[in-house]
Amino acid sequence: MLITKKWMDRLTRPYRSQGMVRCLAESQSMDSISSKVILLINEKNVTILFLNFFQTKVIDHLTYERAEIEKEDVALGGGLSVVWRFSAGGKKWRFRIIKKIIPLGDEQREFLMQIQ
Repeated sequence: MLITKKWMDRLTRPYRSQGMVRCLAESQSMDSISSKVILLINEKNVTILFLNFFQTKVIDHLTYERAEIEKEDVALGGGLSVVWRFSAGGKKWRFRIIKKIIPLGDEQREFLMQIQ
């Protein structure tokens, strides 16, 4: 699947609200139903969109209020990526976020600024 802003727009449109930023990530959590995810965040909520194997559609989603997030940690994951961990809703989440995906412009960086 070719990653573009148009592709991200199509997949995230039903889940976006005012002020949300987004990024493409790899889920490394046992609670995840898919390894490829799109993360959406604003001052109130964090939404996880689980993508199908071909990354052509959203197969499920979860939304947490930012106040629900516990044990949050952001760590460098090898220079080109960042690992974001947190607990919410009784589940432990871990995402590897690549710092720069050229077709997405500054979206990855904007998301990382929101969680740091």
